[in-house]
Amino acid sequence: MSTSLSAASTHAPPAARDWLRRYGPERPHAAARLVCFPHAGGGASFYRRWAALLPDTYDHLAVQYPGREDRIGEECVGEMGPLADRIAEVLLPLADRPLILFGHSMGASIAYEVARRLQEHGRVPHHLVVSSRLSPSRERPGTVHLLDDEAFLRELAAFGGISQEVLRHRELRDLVLRPMRSDYRLVETYQPTATPALACPVTAVRGDQDHSHPAGDLRAWAEVAGGDFRLVTLPGDHFYLASRARELIELLLPRFALRPVPGGALPVP
Repeated sequence: MSTSLSAASTHAPPAARDWLRRYGPERPHAAARLVCFPHAGGGASFYRRWAALLPDTYDHLAVQYPGREDRIGEECVGEMGPLADRIAEVLLPLADRPLILFGHSMGASIAYEVARRLQEHGRVPHHLVVSSRLSPSRERPGTVHLLDDEAFLRELAAFGGISQEVLRHRELRDLVLRPMRSDYRLVETYQPTATPALACPVTAVRGDQDHSHPAGDLRAWAEVAGGDFRLVTLPGDHFYLASRARELIELLLPRFALRPVPGGALPVP
């Protein structure tokens, strides 16, 4: 069952209750926090299973963007700058321990922009993981978000970003259209700026059957990694992690543990 951050939490600022979701018990003595960013059209519940897959040394949180799930009544944010600014502002008070940022697809770009902002405020993340998303240097504008509803839905279906069940039910379609169009606008108008490389390790992950994001697009994340970069490939398509969350986490934990953590040790499985 999904929960927002408890108002009584020692470490949670009030704004965190709007933006972050926790699907397991709070771990106040955890050595690090893993914060997950959903894909276009996705919500925090996409990462519901992850808390149970992580060791107790990790506190797990998922970002809830406006306009979906329990924030369905709110206006979506269709521009990268304002969205990344707000999330970074929410995470800054939670950087009292190392922050690991994980983003899938659109969420990878948002996580990167949040990492940049945290670094600019002197709070360098412990690690950035970018999944199924091309690097900032490979970004290119798009116009899918400008299509009419029917053409837009066909594009989503072709990409695998919407199920046939949703397409068959007008009420579900209407619920999906608003956040998806906003997210596509965010991605297709995103223009990264040239900034210093991140001072944290970066790991890129892709599915070997994800033809929309070739290995070269993800390998180019090395350009923002400041030296410590690794590309990991798992079996599957763009949404490989939906069925391989355990395998993915087991691959990532040793990467997280390579870097010393003040006040605690992250385990290597």
